[in-house]
Order: sequence, then C-alpha cells, then structure tokens
Amino acid sequence: MVIHGRAPVRRRAGGKTLLETTREEANIMIQDSLITLTTDFGLQDPYVGQMKGAILKQNIHARIIDLTHAIPAHDILAAAITIRSSYRYFPAGTTHLVVVDPGVGSQRRILAASGEGHRFIAPDNGILTLLLRDSIIDTIHRVENSSLFPREISATFHGRDIMAPVAAALTAGMELDRVGPVTDPSHCVLLDLPEPVINDSGILGQVLHIDRFGNVRTTITTASLSRFQPGGFAGIEVQGRRINTISSTYCDVPEGELLALIDSSGYLEVAVNRGHAARELDCQPGDPVIVYFHK
Repeated sequence: MVIHGRAPVRRRAGGKTLLETTREEANIMIQDSLITLTTDFGLQDPYVGQMKGAILKQNIHARIIDLTHAIPAHDILAAAITIRSSYRYFPAGTTHLVVVDPGVGSQRRILAASGEGHRFIAPDNGILTLLLRDSIIDTIHRVENSSLFPREISATFHGRDIMAPVAAALTAGMELDRVGPVTDPSHCVLLDLPEPVINDSGILGQVLHIDRFGNVRTTITTASLSRFQPGGFAGIEVQGRRINTISSTYCDVPEGELLALIDSSGYLEVAVNRGHAARELDCQPGDPVIVYFHK
C-alpha cells in the first residue's frame, strides 16, 4: 500500500520507526565489535599481525584498534597505566585486550573482566591494578573454557592462542560468564603502588612513569592536590630541582625550561618544554616528588 506516493512508516512499541530501531541495533553491534590491543610486542615481528589474524579467524566482523604496541618489554606497570588512562575514550561495549605477559606459560591465570560497560582481557599479573583500585571493574572471570581455544596452544604466545579467541568470541556476542568461573578481585595479583603521603604541609609522592618524550608522571593526582587551596601552593621538588608554579601548557615556559602541569589523565607531571625532563633531572620511577603548600 502506498499513500500519496510514500510507503507508510511502520513503528515499533515506543514510537520508534523500524529504520530508527535498526540503526540503534547496528550502532550497538558496531560498538560491541571493537577490540583495542595494547602490547609490548613492537612492530618489527609478526606477533601483532598473528594476534589480529587469530581474532578475525573467529570473528571476521571484529574491528581492531591498535592502542599501542610500544609498551616497554615486560613493563606491567606501563600497561596498567596505559589501559587505565585510555579505556574511557572508547565507546561502551569495547573489549580491551592487554598482553604484556612475562609469565606466559607459567601457572599465572588469564582474566576477563567487565566494568563501566567495557570488557578487559589480560594476564593476572597486575595489569588490572589501577582499574581495580579505582573501582572501575565490577566482575572478573578466570579464562578456563578450553572450547574457545584452538587445538594447539603455544606455551609462549597465549595472547594469540587464548586471549585473542576469547576477545573474538565476546565481540561476536558471547556472554562474559562463558569464559570461566567468577573470581574474587581480592584474589587477583596487584602491583605494589604506594599512595602519596599527605600532611598539613604538602604531599610526598613518587615518579610513576616516564613517557617517550621524557615527561615525568608522578603518583600525585588532581584528587590529591584538591585537598589544598590553590593559593597555598608553594612549589614542587624533584631530584633537588624546584618548580614554583603549575603551568597550563608546555609552552607556558621558554623552550628548554622545566615546568609542572596536570597531564591529560589527571596526574601531576614534570616536563621540559621541547626537552627531556627525565634526563634533565636524572630521575627514574620510584624517585621522590614533593609538593609544598603554605601552612
């Protein structure tokens, strides 16, 4: 039947047209097909490509996004920081596969977790520490359903042979509880990350991470700094060097000068405008960082 040259618009319950409903369903399917990859594999070897192939072999419709493959070799903390600071920039429904796995082939477990509409797959070696500490993860399962794995599993490449097929199955619509039994978060391996010590005169933190630009991220966050009045700020000290203001951008100081700012993930950072702060300060993760406030 045609009315005045147009087909009638059929509506479902709730008043939405079939076309509108189909678009919504398509958008959900697209979001749920997203997989991010974070590894320490680099790009000179075929490992990343093999892992993508293992995903696509199980789910040809998966959309794979390389978050980074430049995590320093075996640097679990760097992987934990990367996924904690990055997952929220992807739509709900995304599966985040993080493979920095120096214990591959040992008795360490593999975990599949969910929280805030996202799914996370990683070895149980501390990668999920920051997500757990900040109460982002609400459910964790041990990956034990061997029917999801290929017949032959390499003892040295669980990212390809176990984690990738699990990610593919989840993005194809499998429920998370199918991967294996639920586990208590208190049973997961956690990295030992000291919290900043706060008293009336300031904050004692540490160098947490150094990025490829030499920027020095500290354990001090905006939440820590908010305990004090902005007008009471009296300086930052790292390796005996003092910075007296918190800048908004790198170019707030002349080229080559030290500065402090809040980085894009909410951490206090020390940098050098167009320079390498870690070399300038001769610092490394674990070194003390002091923030002073007027009493």
